[in-house]
Amino acid sequence: MTTEEKLDRLTGIVDALANTVVAHDNQIEQLIKISEIQGGRIDDLAKAVAVLERQWQAYINTLPKQ
Repeated sequence: MTTEEKLDRLTGIVDALANTVVAHDNQIEQLIKISEIQGGRIDDLAKAVAVLERQWQAYINTLPKQ
């Protein structure tokens, strides 16, 4: 195998690796966006649970003591 052939082969390998990195970078960006959305939903859910907890506590406080 000549030096030129080796360089061509290495160029092909580097190109393939670069394409793989770009694909993974895109996937990572998508996962970051999804995690940000999920984080917001978790915050909303935590607030809703806190409200529900207060409502239940208010209801329990209205029940007669035995």
